[in-house]
Amino acid sequence: EVIEYEGFHVTYEVGTMIELPRAALVADQIADFATFFSFGTNDLTQTTMGLSRDDAGKFLTQYIVDGILEKDPFKTLDVEGVGALIEMACEKGRNVRPDLKCGVCGEHGGDPES
Repeated sequence: EVIEYEGFHVTYEVGTMIELPRAALVADQIADFATFFSFGTNDLTQTTMGLSRDDAGKFLTQYIVDGILEKDPFKTLDVEGVGALIEMACEKGRNVRPDLKCGVCGEHGGDPES
């Protein structure tokens, strides 16, 4: 109402953070309303892998030593798990909205291996 009253025209886009596995799974439904997805990879990693970032420091090093994990998934993206969810969500979203923009926020965005 204020914009109309003041006579301003504001161009904007509506997007969403994808931070939970279910959001990635229903990305096609979300794309009906969102013009962009920003993947919160830290939260998506926690919820996909069932790890608490706050507690992981106590055991992640041993998991890497024992070969359970190759790398710290909070520093380098888990491509097979979290990465697959991101790829699937972008594909599903773009099936509905071909011009959907997808981006990554968080530490993984600055990691060349991710």
